[in-house]
Amino acid sequence: MSALLQYNKIKYECSCGKWRTLPDLFFCRHCFKIKCDDCSCREIDAIFCPRCLDTSSPPEARLKKHKCTSCNDCPNCANVLSARVENEKYYLHCHHCRWSTRDAKQDDRESNKSWPTKENPVTNHLNEVTAYMKRMEVIENAPKDLKKGKGKAWSAIHLKDKFGVQQMVEKRRKAMVPEMNPLKAHDPTEAPTLEEEIENRSNVLRSLDQIIMQPLTNSNELLLPVKVPLQGRVMVRCDECERTLVKRDFGVATYKFKISSFAREFIPDIRMSRPVKELKIGETAHVFLSVTNLSSSPLELTITPQSGEGTIKCSNEPIQLNLPSSKSIDSAAGGVHAEQSDVIVFRQHNRVGLRLDVVPTESDLTSPILDLLLNYKQDGSFSILAASEKVLKPEESGVDRILPAHLRISLS
Repeated sequence: MSALLQYNKIKYECSCGKWRTLPDLFFCRHCFKIKCDDCSCREIDAIFCPRCLDTSSPPEARLKKHKCTSCNDCPNCANVLSARVENEKYYLHCHHCRWSTRDAKQDDRESNKSWPTKENPVTNHLNEVTAYMKRMEVIENAPKDLKKGKGKAWSAIHLKDKFGVQQMVEKRRKAMVPEMNPLKAHDPTEAPTLEEEIENRSNVLRSLDQIIMQPLTNSNELLLPVKVPLQGRVMVRCDECERTLVKRDFGVATYKFKISSFAREFIPDIRMSRPVKELKIGETAHVFLSVTNLSSSPLELTITPQSGEGTIKCSNEPIQLNLPSSKSIDSAAGGVHAEQSDVIVFRQHNRVGLRLDVVPTESDLTSPILDLLLNYKQDGSFSILAASEKVLKPEESGVDRILPAHLRISLS
């Protein structure tokens, strides 16, 4: 049963030429192309804390150093620290390992926020370097700004300096030019020797996770509460038409999508319904597949086996199928119909089972791959979405458009 949902054995070809599984693909219904993570743009939709779900804007996240000020994790086991009140003062306690801020010799606080953390000792120097680079940027961009015409707004006043405006402008201009005081390089520090490290090393051995959470804390110092880092919710766009492919609904706690253009909602979902038996040279083997229509409209599908170098030979002719939508009320009866051929094994509502015959050769036994080409047409799927979003014209909805999809199935 573990082979029934192995999506890694069935890969579809993206518009950029790469092969991905169907759950990892998107479909742009504006340019009618399959997109993957490499040929789509990702943008940060919202920044939030995974513990308290408090959202923050990008400027606020920079001020917070992309960490939540209210939530803290245990430095020992990385679990959530809960606040406890004693004598109207707060202290943090871990229910998993029983660690508390009192073990780190931290006094109880009247507020549950802004617990101390280990600061970088060279923070001031980094701020000075950042300010120096910003002043350099202003000076380097000054000639470009003059060429763009930013100084033409007050150039006419210079011709008639009746009220001494020119002198005021010159003084203001000189005052706004930043002073360039070159920074002095700090003296190089010598690395401690192995003997000194052994002498200063404490008997407390820390795990790798503890070192990663607090890299600035020495081994002889006590661990402090770890602030929870903020996370970003991603929105996916098409790199060609810049339309939105995936966007979550408002609120970081919801799992619903406001816009969803996943490939499984448009492209037929093909899976292996049975594991393939051992392949032998020159003997016909059966490959059982299930084709499912997960879209919101009926589907006309043509499956054409491909033959070429590196692919196994399939003796079946092109297969034509008509599948109802997943939301259709009329469902087909279970079992095999009498008018079905030997290729169709079963038909159940919007799902059809197929049996393909392959004849492997000696070169195909190392990595047997079945190559299939899909040509499908959906009656009304794109027009329904276009009418709901009002972004496509009727002639651009692609009702009569036949779309291709190329996939490969690994039979190993």
